[in-house]
Amino acid sequence: MGWISKLFDSVSERGREIWQQESRDDKTSSGSLADACRNLLSRQGDAVALAIAKEILQRYQHASNDEKLSFFHFLQTLQPDFNQISQLSHACAELKSPQSYQELCTAFSGGRKDLFELLNVPGLGTASLVSLREDLLKAMRTHPDLKVVDVDLQSTLQSWFNRGFLEFRSITWETPAYILEKLIEYEAVHEIQDWDELKRRLEVDRDCFAFFHPALPGEPLIFVQVAYTRGISGDVSPFLNKDTPIEEADAADSAIFYSISNCQKGLKGISFGNFLIKQVVQEILQKRPTIQQFSTLSPMPALTLALSRGLIDEEALVTIGGKKTALLKQQYDVDSLTELLTEKAGLLEHNDDQTTAWLEEVGLYYLAQIKKGSEPFDPVARFHLSNGASIYRINPFANTRPYGLKSSAGLMVNYIYELDQVEINHEHFKQNGTIAIHRLNNKKNKIKRIENVCA
Repeated sequence: MGWISKLFDSVSERGREIWQQESRDDKTSSGSLADACRNLLSRQGDAVALAIAKEILQRYQHASNDEKLSFFHFLQTLQPDFNQISQLSHACAELKSPQSYQELCTAFSGGRKDLFELLNVPGLGTASLVSLREDLLKAMRTHPDLKVVDVDLQSTLQSWFNRGFLEFRSITWETPAYILEKLIEYEAVHEIQDWDELKRRLEVDRDCFAFFHPALPGEPLIFVQVAYTRGISGDVSPFLNKDTPIEEADAADSAIFYSISNCQKGLKGISFGNFLIKQVVQEILQKRPTIQQFSTLSPMPALTLALSRGLIDEEALVTIGGKKTALLKQQYDVDSLTELLTEKAGLLEHNDDQTTAWLEEVGLYYLAQIKKGSEPFDPVARFHLSNGASIYRINPFANTRPYGLKSSAGLMVNYIYELDQVEINHEHFKQNGTIAIHRLNNKKNKIKRIENVCA
């Protein structure tokens, strides 16, 4: 791609010369970012437009927060002509001609979307616009009216980052250090403390796979970490401990996806994970013929949030606890089971069968019954169940690190990807909201009990 970049640099430089010849005053330097964008939108020639676009992006990078916010409000004004769209829509419905449809599409794509396309200059534009969207998402927290700008920007980025442009790579200890540093920086599920810990996660009984994009060289978009085990593991500690002995990978029969991290905040809402998991499964099937089972060991990152919001109320916890409720309160000296899960989860006893059984049922109730709209409240559950996985096992005490206790009282869950059921589960989830639960280890009575709590 080097000669292409040099070509565009040459065109851009020539465009700058032409532009400066038009006026002794540098318009973008003397005016606002908004003025520069209006100038860019009015241009017909590619060379000058390229020069202006590059200067806009460079100026944006050095802008203050107030200047960026002002720029976002300017983008908000770049609305399509809705009266024109209404007229063209009626004409399209009546004429049903390719020309009327093309005119309608052109009207919709005008304004902001045209500007974003013009700003996507080689070597600078895509990364700059991803960074711009990260700033925009932050600004939307206090200025929700900017959502209209994000609708167009997200749609534009979605088309640039579609599946056909993604590069699938295996990450090893031999991968260039600047990429390995990104793994440490972007790990969002289980923090990587140091290089020794990263090296352990890349040993022969582990794997790491990532998606990249040609416009963001050296920047992973998403990566997944995999451990190979005998049986489906329900404890994350061995995967995070750098002193865990290395297992013989050929003896493993299960692949455990224990961490999936999205890397680019500016690409929030653009899904890569479903494609990545499916490609990783195919890669593993080819390279590791002993692997028969594909499972995750996933957090429940919104469990205590659901409790604090009252989405899981005390009455439900008591119903789940049944006769064990009074004993649990007495054993842990709490006035409510909600208090136990949200404030005193660190006191829960690992070897107590009644506590373990109650936690399993709480976890299953949360995943299967607490909803956001028609889908599970838990974001990780939404992701895996939508991809066609099923709930395999709830694992109390699976993550007793401080962040695991704070977010989910130490609970984790195995979602299992059964290759002959994935598409069926996916269709049922999308069509009817059906949550697939793998009926293993005599769970039928437990599931019936959970369903009764919600009745």
